[in-house]
Amino acid sequence: MDYEKEIDALHAETLAMSIIIGQVLSKLATNPLLRPSIVEGFNQAAEVADSVAIRFGKSASPGLTVKTIRIIEEIRAAVLGN
Repeated sequence: MDYEKEIDALHAETLAMSIIIGQVLSKLATNPLLRPSIVEGFNQAAEVADSVAIRFGKSASPGLTVKTIRIIEEIRAAVLGN
């Protein structure tokens, strides 16, 4: 099994999904009735990431936690423009 090809495929799939979700949410966020729900969704995603990090404590990779929260914030900025 070629692990490097598998990892590359997973990276490509993850990137594709991030782009699709970001684009769909960007379109929906232009609707003033939907925007607050999208903002709340990002807030909840960040809270879940924090909760998981706290729950797993020292067994959780600090780098992974920081990266997860950073990605959530980058997608939030791309979608909401702030």
